[in-house]
Amino acid sequence: MATKNRQATISINGTIYYTAQKAQEVLDMTYSGLKYQVSIGNIKSEIPKGRRQSYYRAKDVEQVATDLKSFSIHRRNKPTQFIRVTTKEEMEKCMEISRALFGSERGDIEKHMKIIKKNPDTYFMIKDEDQTIGYTAIWPVKPEKINNLLAQTIPVKISPEDIEAFKEGKNLDIYINVIGVKPGFTREEKRYYGSRLISGLVEVIISLGEKGISIGTIAARSNMPDGIRIMKGIGFTEIEPITPERRTFIINIKESGIPFVRKYKQALQTYQESHPINVA
Repeated sequence: MATKNRQATISINGTIYYTAQKAQEVLDMTYSGLKYQVSIGNIKSEIPKGRRQSYYRAKDVEQVATDLKSFSIHRRNKPTQFIRVTTKEEMEKCMEISRALFGSERGDIEKHMKIIKKNPDTYFMIKDEDQTIGYTAIWPVKPEKINNLLAQTIPVKISPEDIEAFKEGKNLDIYINVIGVKPGFTREEKRYYGSRLISGLVEVIISLGEKGISIGTIAARSNMPDGIRIMKGIGFTEIEPITPERRTFIINIKESGIPFVRKYKQALQTYQESHPINVA
């Protein structure tokens, strides 16, 4: 039997439950984050008889909030690592995040490992000690291949043979396949981890200029609010999408004045000036 105590709470068989709005406020978390906590068993949810909306057991919500706060304090004392994905076990952790975010793995693990074998600088993850928090994947391709990727429906598929190695003098485009943080964190933590992924990715791109890698276009797609916010925050330009289910964003390196792109171009110019091309 369910009885109403106050607007934000309800009693179900003598146990206090929160509305979704109340639970999100206590957790400082989005609705998708709340649902993720339910899906992994941290919070029990119930739909009382005669109602349509789920309610969330208050003691579980409060415990998760306490645990996340403790984790946040601990994280501030332990800087997050941005590192390459190098092993099958690490890739499996990334695919777990993919399932939680998108409902599916973006390709099979063996294919991703073949991509890494061809170019080790394609998959990166952030870790807090032993916990994998998020990951990103960048696919370097020949310029004529980028439109093919943008024209595909999600999930985008690519053959490892189409992945290019980062070698001096090559002209490449880059497709950002994913930037994702595991659900279930507070808004503050989510922003922190997202920023850490972005800053790591920016460092990778600048380092390509230092190695003499010439990039023409960086492209990405998303229909998720967080993904769109990230793309706009970085400075991507939104263009007319080729397929209707995802919004499309690009950076034209030559024309862009985004600060990190300017750093990339300066690094590339410095490299080219110190490594002149010898013409026989």
